[in-house]
Amino acid sequence: MEAGAQGWMSPLFSDREITEQFSDTALFASFARFEQALIKGLAQAKMIGSADAAALIDQIAAFRPDHAAIAEATIRDGVPAPDYVRQLRAHVTGPGSDLVHHGATSQDLVDTATIEALGKTSVILAKRLDEVLARLANLVARDGTNRLQAITRMQPALAFEASDRLAAWQQPLEDLRGRMTKLREQTRILQFGGAVGDLQALGDNAAIIAETLARDLDLRWPGQSWHSARGPMIAHANFLSELTGALGKIGQDVALMALRGDDDIRLSGGGSSSAMPHKHNPVTAERLVTLARFNATLICGMHQAQIHEMERSGAAWMLEWMILPQMCQTAGASLTAASALVGSIHRIGASKGDER
Repeated sequence: MEAGAQGWMSPLFSDREITEQFSDTALFASFARFEQALIKGLAQAKMIGSADAAALIDQIAAFRPDHAAIAEATIRDGVPAPDYVRQLRAHVTGPGSDLVHHGATSQDLVDTATIEALGKTSVILAKRLDEVLARLANLVARDGTNRLQAITRMQPALAFEASDRLAAWQQPLEDLRGRMTKLREQTRILQFGGAVGDLQALGDNAAIIAETLARDLDLRWPGQSWHSARGPMIAHANFLSELTGALGKIGQDVALMALRGDDDIRLSGGGSSSAMPHKHNPVTAERLVTLARFNATLICGMHQAQIHEMERSGAAWMLEWMILPQMCQTAGASLTAASALVGSIHRIGASKGDER
C-alpha cells in the first residue's frame, strides 16, 4: 500500500522494495527489454538484417520515455503501452525502424512486464521467508521443550511442548517455501500473441520469433498466448494469499498467547496506549492478522479478474493491475512483520523449573 492521503498507514502496511518492482521505471525497463528481444527475434527470422537489428537495439536501450505523457495517455487508452510504443517509434530511426513492436500488442508488453515483476518479487519473498524460518528454528532450539497449554476450540485442552505449537507455524511455511520453485517454473512464461492472440502478423515466422523472444527474456514460451487465460496470475495470487494466511495464523496465536500471560509467551517491545500506560499491545501480531485478512479479501477480486470476455478484457485486466501488486506488497510487509515478531519472542512456554 503506497502512502497517499493517509500516509500514516504506510509504515504499517507498505513495502518499498516490492513496490519498486511494479513502478513505472520497472515497467518501462521491461517494455524496453521486450522490444529489444523482439528485434532479435525478427533478426533470427531474417525479417531484418543483423546490423540493422543491432542498431535498433542500441537505440531502444538509449530511449527514455516521457512518464508523465504516458500517464496522461493512459487515461485515454486504458493501458500504458500505446503511448510508450508511439514515443519509441518516434525515437528510433534507420532501416527496420518500422518493425519496432511488429507483431506484438499492448497486452504482450504489460503481461510480460508483470511476469517479470512477479519473478523478482518472488526472489525477495523467498529470502524473507528463509529468515522467518531460520528464526523459528532458533526458537525451537531454545524453547522447544518448554511446556504450553494446548487450546482447542478456545478452551484449555492438554499440556504439550512449545515445539508442538511452533511446528504448526513452521510446517505450512516450509511447504510454501518448497513450492516457490515450482510456482516460478509454472508462471515464468512469455505473453506473446499479437493483436488477437494468434500472432497472425508474423505468419510462418511466429514460432521462431516467440522462442527467441522467450529465450532472451529468460522466460518460457508455452506455444500460444494466454491473453484471456489468467492462470499464471491466479497461481501467484493464490500463493500470496496462502502465505499471508500462514503468517496470520502465527500473529493470531501470538496475540492470544499474550492475552493468556507470561506462562504462554513473553514479548519484548509492544505498542503503547494513549489511555493506559501499563499496556504493551501486540501490534506486530495484530498486523499479521490484518494483512492476512486483507489478502484473503483481495483474492476474491483476483478471481473476478480471471473472467475475460472474448479475446481480451479491458475491465478485468485493469482490476488485476489494481489487486496483484497490492497482494505482493502485502505479502512482503507480512514477512517483514513476521520476522520481527518471532525475533521479539523473549520466551515461549514455561520451562520445567518454572512449572507450578
